[in-house]
Amino acid sequence: MKAVFDFTRIPKLEVQDQTFDHSSPFLPVMGKPFIQHILEYVERLGLRQWEIYLSNSADEVENFIGDGERWGVSLSYHLLKKETGIGSRIRMDLKNSPQETFLFCNDEFLPLITKEQLLKEQCFSSKNGTDTRWKVTTLSSLEQENPSLEVDTLSVESAGAYLESVRRVISSKGKGLIVYGKEIREGIWAGPGTKIPDTSTLVAPVYLGSQVRIDSQSIIGPNVEIGSGCIIGSDSFISDSSILEGSYVGSGLDVKGCIVKQNKIYNTRIGAVYRATDEILVTSVESSAGIQDIVPVPFASRVLACLFMVITLPVLALLALFTRVKYHRTVVLIPQREMNISRLKTQVMTIFKKRSETGGNLWKHVLWHLIPQLYLVVTGKARFFGVPYKTVQEYERLSPEWQKLYLQSIPGLISESDIMYEQYPEDQLLFASEMYYHAMDSLSYNRALFFRYLKRLFTVKADTDSSFL
Repeated sequence: MKAVFDFTRIPKLEVQDQTFDHSSPFLPVMGKPFIQHILEYVERLGLRQWEIYLSNSADEVENFIGDGERWGVSLSYHLLKKETGIGSRIRMDLKNSPQETFLFCNDEFLPLITKEQLLKEQCFSSKNGTDTRWKVTTLSSLEQENPSLEVDTLSVESAGAYLESVRRVISSKGKGLIVYGKEIREGIWAGPGTKIPDTSTLVAPVYLGSQVRIDSQSIIGPNVEIGSGCIIGSDSFISDSSILEGSYVGSGLDVKGCIVKQNKIYNTRIGAVYRATDEILVTSVESSAGIQDIVPVPFASRVLACLFMVITLPVLALLALFTRVKYHRTVVLIPQREMNISRLKTQVMTIFKKRSETGGNLWKHVLWHLIPQLYLVVTGKARFFGVPYKTVQEYERLSPEWQKLYLQSIPGLISESDIMYEQYPEDQLLFASEMYYHAMDSLSYNRALFFRYLKRLFTVKADTDSSFL
């Protein structure tokens, strides 16, 4: 028996002509995109021959699914033009087996059907009577009305339906699905690297992805999913919501019935999508007031950097000798107001290695980033703590929000992500950590970072699987 997937329309959540910039089938449910749960569920039904029909967002879907090897299935892709009806295309592709039954699926619903329910032709609807457009059918009866069976159904057809699906899945501990994470206590799931302070309260059910940081006095739950790399400020209250990967929720906020993607919020209670531009979320990304084109480097930091430079000059000479060639890269100077790439202030700097080559290993960081760039602190072009300079090529690859954030940031040799992550993080996690540092930057916070840096440097064993050099 085949499974035929109608992925010709990859919708986004919409309300009142406002679009939430995230494809609905890729919204997370307990750590996995909804579309992945669909594929895994169909495979577990025993259907391992797939026909996948694509149209808009074809590259996004095909890159995610791949050749079927990860699912243990054989599959074929069919690309449709926008004006082509999927029914006529399926009839053309399956014309040699008009009486063969197959499961017809889509990417907005997941009816939790059983293998026994695949034995006869029928449609599936949710318990509230909504047609899921899933059916067991034949080519000859594809567009005919078949008997309908009501089954438990998960859905991302709307923001409300998505949050309800999250609530149901977390409450049932992922029953019927394959989920990521570990239940650390009753109803509380957390991925690796997630930090939950004793002063915060988690009200089950709650699902936390990997590398999530929650600050003190926050209340999380019930019915909350927080994606990997998210940072939740202190004294915040989050319930009945989904915080998507790499987002930062500021301090003292009440987030209820929302889907948050960085600084874009879908509020299901008022039925609106909006971009945060005030003291709600990630204000620093949007505001350009008070930006100065100078780096405030304390005099004491310059003196200390000069002293370290003198002490480590032999190490720097050995590094230059070892590499034999200096790596000159053009970086975008920060802070500055200008967004136009043709007018950005840039400068050529010597950077021995990219952070992606050394990220996570603090001894490599000391060797390849801290020591070679102490001169930036001495000359007043960077502080000890801040955001690393990015090359012009790296800057061009950033999202518009990230570019704004970067241009408003203070450059530094040691970044939040250098201390926070044991491996070089993905872009979403980098964005979240830089956003968090931008919001928290202060003398007291930098002092705390200094002690965390020393603690990791001397208590975490260096990576013995790879050479420092």
